[in-house]
Amino acid sequence: MITFAIVIPNLNQSRFLVTALESLKVQSSSFNLAVMDGGSTDDFQGVVDRYSDLITFLRSAPDDGQTAAIKEGKESVSGDIVAWLNADDYYFPDTLEKVAECFENHPDIDVVYGDAIHVSPEGMFLSYFPVIQDFNAGDLTRTCFICQPACFVRRTAYERAGGLDPELHFTMDWDLWCRLSNSGAKFHYLREVLAAVRYYPGTKTLSGDLRRYKEIWRIEKKYGRRKIPRSWAGAYLFDLAFNDNKSRFEKTAFSVLKNIRTIKRKLLFQSNKASLKLKTIYGIYPLDTLVDGCGIIHLPWYDPRRWSALRLKVYPANDRYQVEINGRVCQQIRCENGHLVVQLPHLETPQREIFIRCEERQQWRLLDFGCEFDMDTNA
Repeated sequence: MITFAIVIPNLNQSRFLVTALESLKVQSSSFNLAVMDGGSTDDFQGVVDRYSDLITFLRSAPDDGQTAAIKEGKESVSGDIVAWLNADDYYFPDTLEKVAECFENHPDIDVVYGDAIHVSPEGMFLSYFPVIQDFNAGDLTRTCFICQPACFVRRTAYERAGGLDPELHFTMDWDLWCRLSNSGAKFHYLREVLAAVRYYPGTKTLSGDLRRYKEIWRIEKKYGRRKIPRSWAGAYLFDLAFNDNKSRFEKTAFSVLKNIRTIKRKLLFQSNKASLKLKTIYGIYPLDTLVDGCGIIHLPWYDPRRWSALRLKVYPANDRYQVEINGRVCQQIRCENGHLVVQLPHLETPQREIFIRCEERQQWRLLDFGCEFDMDTNA
């Protein structure tokens, strides 16, 4: 039976760590967990005390940074498959089971990666990880199309590639994927949604730190052997897409980069009209609010508050939508102050699978996703 070695690095993220641990609590596959804390001053001890039965190895003290902590954690717990989960991210309920089955059925595979969602600090759906694709070694040197929390590596392949580089602060995952590729590891894209990644101004990705872009340039120069790296532009566009408080310069840069991307796609389309079609992810266009046909939202929910209704900002704003959640058709739908309010049945499982279709248009927009809670649950 395959076992996992999971590492959670943490520093003053205890308000989110609970969800990460809850997502591991419901997994059916065997794992060993290392929680590597950098010396938190919040309620870290109280959280790990409540989940002590899940934790195989625990260290809480000042360290040499996140990458070094993850590297130490992997060496501190056993497991055939290694992965790490940031304290503010979390798994879907059946993630480890699906990944284990994939490794068991394909003993030649070294790396399994899947889809991921971006969520708000409150756990509400924002988007899908936009650049996911089938594995291509050349493309990997141009863009990191593998979402780190949704990636799992055989320990033998991890050790053969040399593990994580503790000198890197932002791109240690992408660097590892490239070295795994260069060492001959076989990658497999599992078309399942495996992880949720929180996006908010406090994350490293949205920090705006120039070191991140320097590390991105380094990846493309070192592994892609390109003198003039261009991948930073896509990374910057991605970062700006999740920044709700853009400066005037950032707004201009975002507009310019989006226009460049649109022109590039049009040129590609004109050069290969027969085969090129802009890809949607579960019906939703990447880095956009546009939905083509049925939009499917996959979302795990470990919060004790129970959903009573979905509250969606859509365009066109009316009640002519069909909504289904976990296989059950929602009958009570109304339009209220520009929002689609959908009354929900009682949901007992943490898994949420929501199908939304506009009856009037093939293409429509999902501008915001939220929900209302039962009054008799804790707010």
